[in-house]
Amino acid sequence: MRFALLAGGHTDKFVVIGGLNPEYLATDAPVSHQGTTDVDLLFAIGWDLAGAEHDFSWLDVALEKGDFTSENRWRWNATLGDARVRLEFLADVWDHTADTVSLPGSRTAVATKLAGPAAALVDPELRDLPVPPSVRAQFGVETDAVTLRFANLGGYLLAKAAAAQSRMLHKDKYDLMYVTLYNPGGAAGAATAVARQLGLAGDVADPGAIRAAIAKFVEPDGAWAGVFADTMVATGDTATEAQLRTDAAIGAQTFLEVLDASA
Repeated sequence: MRFALLAGGHTDKFVVIGGLNPEYLATDAPVSHQGTTDVDLLFAIGWDLAGAEHDFSWLDVALEKGDFTSENRWRWNATLGDARVRLEFLADVWDHTADTVSLPGSRTAVATKLAGPAAALVDPELRDLPVPPSVRAQFGVETDAVTLRFANLGGYLLAKAAAAQSRMLHKDKYDLMYVTLYNPGGAAGAATAVARQLGLAGDVADPGAIRAAIAKFVEPDGAWAGVFADTMVATGDTATEAQLRTDAAIGAQTFLEVLDASA
């Protein structure tokens, strides 16, 4: 929300993929989502960065005003008020994922190439985030809320599945199954949302990537189901590890069956 105020009229230039999104998407969860101590806002800037119409000079202004610092120019950190904020700028490219790409017009920021998040840019959901009085005073604004574009359920899951396979971080595996199981439609609803998003996103989405990622949860004794179960227990879920592993496995199987039926 604070970065949105810094971005001014440019909040339509990005989509929030991770960080805040699981809490909005997984409203039927038995325990709150385990995020990091930072407010991680993951931005997919776009897959057509070479276009002459792009001008990201506004990013330099926002990063400077927020006293953001970076060691690699695509991941930026700052403390805004009482919140630690991390921004990650991504460009969706299906090869050479270790490289970075320039952001036209920006002197300080670049995007790292990561295969997968482009689907999250399609048909995002608008969410109004309230601006507390203390923040309004800090930034000298009178607005009661800011509107941001968030990845919808299908877009989030497609992006998270790609991240889980490319980055191999425990948090990505946990996030993927958490939202798959605990969105209002459960695993079947998640698959239906992904099938819809695949249809909307066309060539920028790979159905094979999410099938491969979800399939790794099918075995309850497997590592991916274990990561999900262990994190849920650590967060305070009263279910046993064995039950949570089974929930992940059944959810994965349901997801794959519904997705295949929708193809």
